[in-house]
Amino acid sequence: TAKEKPFTLNGKPVPEVIAKVNGVPLGSEILERELFAFRFRARQMEREIKPTDEITIARELLKSAVARELIVQKAKSLGITITEEKINRQLKNIEDQFPSHAGFLTSLAFQHMSIAALKEKIHRTLLEDELMRREIAPKVEVSDEETKQYYEDNKARFAKPVLYRVSHIHITTIKPSGDAEDEASRMNAKRLTRMINEEAKEKISSILKKIKAGEDFAQLAKRFSEDEASKNKGGQLGDLHPDSTIPEISKEMVKLHEGETSGIIQSQFGFHILKLDEIIPSTLMLFADTKTDIMNLLLKMKTRTLFETYVEGLGEKAEIQIFI
Repeated sequence: TAKEKPFTLNGKPVPEVIAKVNGVPLGSEILERELFAFRFRARQMEREIKPTDEITIARELLKSAVARELIVQKAKSLGITITEEKINRQLKNIEDQFPSHAGFLTSLAFQHMSIAALKEKIHRTLLEDELMRREIAPKVEVSDEETKQYYEDNKARFAKPVLYRVSHIHITTIKPSGDAEDEASRMNAKRLTRMINEEAKEKISSILKKIKAGEDFAQLAKRFSEDEASKNKGGQLGDLHPDSTIPEISKEMVKLHEGETSGIIQSQFGFHILKLDEIIPSTLMLFADTKTDIMNLLLKMKTRTLFETYVEGLGEKAEIQIFI
């Protein structure tokens, strides 16, 4: 078998042990895995990492690895333990997000990670959570004044968006089947598709004429609409946000006035006619309804900040050796 390519930074080989934290060695595989993940994220954001930047990035990633080791050591010194059952439960939660076990393993391999390494990562995360809960959380307090101030400073976050109460009449169109084997069958399928879609266009046009002549939209939807989910409700689609529906409907509904009907709209699903029943204006959520959520958010933010200071303190007392 071919030898694995040695781990290098800017062309220089990386030692097997990259750091020691209170005498505990950290292996280069930790940094290699972290750097791989960092490069992958950078590629997704279309950012280029130059070889000359690798050392700087690696040192920052190593700093985080050292901090994680300090947390593990402190948690263990306080007698904090995590059961295998708890780790396996978390592992299962992660695996359940994949369609199959094979898909899960493929994703791990792509990230240069084994199940053992993932379990170790879960173990460290759970130790960190428990250490934070014991050492930091009891000292964190959030006052009513702070909560109210956050609400006042971030009112845009607590505004419910404008919603559009919309009804539609929908006539379906079809796409030609690509299954036909010979040219004659394909041409025949195309001709049939065109004929059905022309009929659909004529049908929606005649419905639009009825609407313009003053016939009731809801009754027409019940009689003619081919959207089974909404036709019996007079075509009602509910209260829609522009991002919660297909672009063709979204684009047209925001142009309408209350009570107004659109022209014919074509989408991948067929033809539609919209009626805007009501515009539900943006409303600000009351402070009383958001207070608990804000308090929890501020508690989390304060806990995280205090924990970072706590870990820095652990680093100042520790014996740390860096070899890159």
